[in-house]
Amino acid sequence: MASLQQALAGPEGTDAARRQRIEMEIAQRQQDDLEAQQRQWAARPQDKPLDPAAAALAAAARPYLQSAGYVLLFTWVVLTVSVCLEIVLADSRIYVVGGVELLIFGIFLLRGSLRAARWLRWLAVFCVVPTVLALDFLFLQPWSLTVAQFKLAPAYRLWSVLEVVLSLWVIRYLYRQLGMPAVAAACDAKGYRRRDLRIPALLGLILGIVGIGIKLAALHGDTALQARAIVAQRHGPGYGYHVSGVGRSVTPQGALHTALVQVWDDKGIMQVPVQWPQ
Repeated sequence: MASLQQALAGPEGTDAARRQRIEMEIAQRQQDDLEAQQRQWAARPQDKPLDPAAAALAAAARPYLQSAGYVLLFTWVVLTVSVCLEIVLADSRIYVVGGVELLIFGIFLLRGSLRAARWLRWLAVFCVVPTVLALDFLFLQPWSLTVAQFKLAPAYRLWSVLEVVLSLWVIRYLYRQLGMPAVAAACDAKGYRRRDLRIPALLGLILGIVGIGIKLAALHGDTALQARAIVAQRHGPGYGYHVSGVGRSVTPQGALHTALVQVWDDKGIMQVPVQWPQ
């Protein structure tokens, strides 16, 4: 295009026929570029520059996005401090801290990303049931074991419950803030399609039901019953027994069943690993 414009301004532009051909070629290239741009915008409406009205809608949505971003960053800090305290108290050498996705989404929301807001609202709905089921230790184990756990480590167990409550509050807040009319209008102006949030809700429910079903089948199957019998034979009566995990391992001597059994009474709780040949 630049070479044609230079030719038009140079000696070739003085010839009427030559000048007409150059002008026609310039016009054709401009039309081709415009059509290519229109096709790109049709395929990806979000790439289309915002008009003043759409820019105003995006500006109106930004406070809601930023408030959600600050909540995510606060939650990430709280969970990170919690994990670090657990590591210090347990004298562990494993320093892996999760929740990085909260930090990433928080930064994108602070920058006003509508695309991140759409994905995050979808994920918030998806995570409702799995988050509630994080409290499965309250109803998938004997009540006497739960009471003993709260009695022996009240701060740790109470914080486990508060973490879930905090997560549910954050999910509700994100769902509300990122679904505000100003945010929805900005997404519409950007060309994003509105998503059916019944889909992530259903997927989260299915995931939760399948997860609980698999866990119940494993912890009440033949392997769990045999592990409980082995540990009960070792420790005798006067204790409660609950299988909290089962698995299998392969050694040079052959395949083994493995399990972790919790043994408790009023004085304490023991984690007893057990294994036996398949």
